[in-house]
Amino acid sequence: MTAREGRAEPNPVRVKTVWRKDDVRIGLVGFFGWGNYGDELLRRVWEQALGPSYDAAPVHDLLQEPYFSRSADTVAKEHDALVIGGGDLVIPNKISPLYWNRAWLQRPVVIAGIGVPTWIRQRVPSVMERMQDFFQHRNVRYISARDEESAEWIRRELRPRAPVHVRADLVFSLMMPRAHPYARPTVGINMRTHSAGSDPAELVATVRALQEQGVDVVMLVLGTGQTRAKDLEVSEGFPVDLPILESESLDELSAYIGGLDLLLSNKYHGTVVASMYGVPSIVLSSTAKSRNLYRRLDRLPLLSSNEDPQMLDKVGMSRMPVSRIAVDVLRNEAALCVREVRDVIDSVL
Repeated sequence: MTAREGRAEPNPVRVKTVWRKDDVRIGLVGFFGWGNYGDELLRRVWEQALGPSYDAAPVHDLLQEPYFSRSADTVAKEHDALVIGGGDLVIPNKISPLYWNRAWLQRPVVIAGIGVPTWIRQRVPSVMERMQDFFQHRNVRYISARDEESAEWIRRELRPRAPVHVRADLVFSLMMPRAHPYARPTVGINMRTHSAGSDPAELVATVRALQEQGVDVVMLVLGTGQTRAKDLEVSEGFPVDLPILESESLDELSAYIGGLDLLLSNKYHGTVVASMYGVPSIVLSSTAKSRNLYRRLDRLPLLSSNEDPQMLDKVGMSRMPVSRIAVDVLRNEAALCVREVRDVIDSVL
């Protein structure tokens, strides 16, 4: 491994704005404000893409149910259009009054960059019926899913009127900050609260083997706000005493990833951002979205888990470079989705 200093993300996607409609309000519907790294990056996507032209902000003002201090109907009437997504928002056994609130359907609705956790087999009939009613409504003007697996599930199970496009994770459309320069070859790890109960023995053994090879290992807390506090607690409980890098700045967190030589990631968007910088990432939470991403990047052998006895072998395999061509395809696809969303909003307002 060789240290990568000061690396900057090339070919940023820039948004050109020539006019602004301050009196037009676009409501952003998503898991925004809780501090989850990926969701806050997705919020940034919409703020950068729509904010220069419109007044665009999250619709909710509470971080717990009912999410609104006023009725959702009142909130909807205060907006001219709503953008829902991205993230794993389509869940077949429960429904959120934040994402799939019927009140939103009185306005033009755009659904973009969403995923379906297809590993959930339980389907609650009332939930499925409500989501079908939502997706089939005439005011849903655009739908895109993060991967073909999610798109096909939506087409088959929800049967929407609007076509379902497949577009890469929207975070790929963002411009990344200059990478943080580490003094020595450095491997990063990130943990998350719902993986804290797994047996870390293999991960610990991998960390100690890397340290014996003269590699620095750091713990990254990929979250801000509430999520930062919870993930920090998990990180501090890791059996090996490691330097912990944390911040309330998304740019600082991304820069920490960008300067690494390898990331061992329990968080999907940690892997997304690492791939954007060209940093290899071993996926420790092999969910459907991670498998679909690594299928497109031709890196399926690097799917792993905290308990994987082959983890150290995969560290060796991770030396295969991240394909810049494959990443550029995803970047262009995500940028296309952002342009499509803007065009739809422009056409209905």
